[in-house]
Amino acid sequence: MPYIRIIPPADATGKVKEVYESGAGPSADRGKVSMIRQVQSLNPDVLAAWRALDVGIMRGESRVGRRQREMIATLVSATNKCSY
Repeated sequence: MPYIRIIPPADATGKVKEVYESGAGPSADRGKVSMIRQVQSLNPDVLAAWRALDVGIMRGESRVGRRQREMIATLVSATNKCSY
């Protein structure tokens, strides 16, 4: 449980619910909403903008393939000692 107040998926409405339901990635594949999304839930505009940025970076048009992008993201996370 994060120390930051969040809107849990079961309580989400409006734009927050829309962004939660538009999820992709490992958490969404398991039917969950990632914590990085949930901690941004108190500001729906920021949450939506972050989602658009994520989609652009990880799924947008590029010469770098999806698999390579995921490998880069994993390497950066490991270098930064990110726990997820």
